Amino acid sequence: MMSLLVELKRRNVLRAAAFYLAAVWALAQGIAQLAPVFGAPDWITRWFVIAAVIGFPLWIALAWFYEFTPEGLKRESEIDPADSTAHRSGRKLDFAIIGVLAIAVVLLLTDRLVPHHRVNEEVAIAAPEPSIAVLPFVNMSPEPEQEYFSDGLSEEILNLLAQIHDLRVIGRTSSFAFKGRHEDLRTIGSTLGVAYLLEGSVRKAGDDLRITAQLIRVDDGSHLWSQRYDRRLENIFTVQDEMAAAIVDALKLKLDIGAATAGRTTNTDAYDFYLRGRQLAREPSRSGLLRAVEQYEKAIALDPDFAAAYAGIADAWVYLEDYGGLKSAEVFPKAEQAARRALELDPESAEAHAAMAFVLDRYHNDRTGARDAFERTLELNPNYVNAYLLYGNTLRDLGDFERMIEVHRKAVELDPLAVFIKARLAFKLISLGQLDEARAILDGVFAAFPDNDFAHEEMGNLHFAKRELAEAIRHYRILHFARPGDPYAAAQIAVIAGALEDAPLAEAWIAAARARGEDNRWELQARASLVIWQSDWIALDRNGDLAGADTGAFRRGLAAAALQAWPEARRHLLDSLRIGGYQPGDAVLASHTEALVELGWVEHQLGLRDGPQRLALARPVLEKMIAAGDSWNAAGTHLPYLLARLEAIEGNRESSLSALRTAWQGSFIDHRFLDRDPVFAAWRNDPEFRGLVAEMREHMAAEREKLVGQEVMP
Repeated sequence: MMSLLVELKRRNVLRAAAFYLAAVWALAQGIAQLAPVFGAPDWITRWFVIAAVIGFPLWIALAWFYEFTPEGLKRESEIDPADSTAHRSGRKLDFAIIGVLAIAVVLLLTDRLVPHHRVNEEVAIAAPEPSIAVLPFVNMSPEPEQEYFSDGLSEEILNLLAQIHDLRVIGRTSSFAFKGRHEDLRTIGSTLGVAYLLEGSVRKAGDDLRITAQLIRVDDGSHLWSQRYDRRLENIFTVQDEMAAAIVDALKLKLDIGAATAGRTTNTDAYDFYLRGRQLAREPSRSGLLRAVEQYEKAIALDPDFAAAYAGIADAWVYLEDYGGLKSAEVFPKAEQAARRALELDPESAEAHAAMAFVLDRYHNDRTGARDAFERTLELNPNYVNAYLLYGNTLRDLGDFERMIEVHRKAVELDPLAVFIKARLAFKLISLGQLDEARAILDGVFAAFPDNDFAHEEMGNLHFAKRELAEAIRHYRILHFARPGDPYAAAQIAVIAGALEDAPLAEAWIAAARARGEDNRWELQARASLVIWQSDWIALDRNGDLAGADTGAFRRGLAAAALQAWPEARRHLLDSLRIGGYQPGDAVLASHTEALVELGWVEHQLGLRDGPQRLALARPVLEKMIAAGDSWNAAGTHLPYLLARLEAIEGNRESSLSALRTAWQGSFIDHRFLDRDPVFAAWRNDPEFRGLVAEMREHMAAEREKLVGQEVMP
């Protein structure tokens, strides 16, 4: 052993090793400090060190077999042992080692003494809009199924930070889009448009937790803050609060942690059920949402004062009416009860206010109350992406189209990679006739996600708006099979089939919609469309009775008017307005116009003076919406066609015909209006009216031809 050590010294192997390690250390520090200046990625230093480790054995072998001499590199066996070359080389290596170590020490002191953190914080303060994305914490637990816990922790931190008004927080969908992709942090930050990223990991073994987290500045990769927490599960809430407080402090912002967490549970088992429920609720399906409700209810059983779980239940029940095919009368009372309980427990909860706003809009038709609740929601949490989406629907009903598009664009800004959010913006643009921008958005989604169901849904709506009915059916059919439990697509195909005068196809798709929830909203809407075109007024009255609410009362009024039961029709239509939230003297909303126009017609037949006043109330609202490009109300009635009816009731032939042409140039496809709708009876033989109907029928025949050879049945 001693002889080997002597030989290593003689051959300068030990000096060579020391020089190599010192040089690697100095170069690694230099690269780490200079790389951000030149925009080099973070992994440069890491791969340099790995390469240096691999090269170390080769360097040692080189030092063993070769020696540096004044004549160049020679094999050690070629040098006379008595020659002083080895000694001189050793002395040179000593000086080289000292020099390299001196450089390394200077770099180390520079890195330590220059106040990077202070500089970064000052930049954060100066920035007009600090922004952050919370990346999904990596699940390091032995059990892969614990991933819901690590995801939930990430989202809890995100939700805490989202309540800061001076901080733009990217939504969950976009932040989680990078899960498991190991992308460069600068790339992620650039894609999301943020200045800071929070990343970390979670290891959960029984009740033991190890959580690590780092707050990183995107532009130079520097760490503003990092911490490791070794705690017990019962301390999870304290860890969340400490992390949020540390991040807020690092960014020089303010957050009242106590107020932000007032509605949170302290029961770890209840929290666990809540996280599971929230994970399930993201799936827009009947089964996923019902299972989410079960998990939320388990959380409440353990902690009856868990406000966030009640808000989750309210959201789930409302979505079940839309995506799950459940009846309104079944889900809305449950949703309202849960939303009110959430507000009682935590009046400052953004989630609770949003849930209540949703109920006020969908259940009580109280758009003004819903608007106030949504504004309060965004005051409490300016980064609440879902609230912007839901608020857009309320604003459309209020006729505030500018604000509607504004909140949808804000949602896209906060969650730029979320397909659902882009699709919702596209839908609102379609509703305003801005089809080119909507198409550009959807083309971009399809380029990245060719099979996305939300993209197919809105592309179907886009083709419907352009009267490209065969192509609309193709997209709706894909949507129908891609989203089990949702009756929307089947109902849309049924409506189109009715316009194409294919009753068997319409009945088949109505049955497919019904199979996803008996007498659900979409099935009844499609059935109403078909029986109106078939002039089956008894069936329409039954349909209205099943639908209930203001929509059901309107259908019953329409059926009674068609049967010339004028007093009964008037009673149902007044009920429709009352249930829809309208009282005499109130501002008229888009949702009121259809009942007002029909009521004007009925009261005209009864010889009542109120009739013209009803039409006068509806006219400016319809004209405003049509001028803005809006075509459809929530019940599926075409607004230019509704204005054409109003003009016909008042006897204005030219204005009525003009409105009908506007309707046809848009997405109106009911070519049987002239024979079915009594308000147009005076012009059933008018050449211009008949010519418009002939043009519509010709188009329908061409669309039917396109379906030949296609699979169109459910």
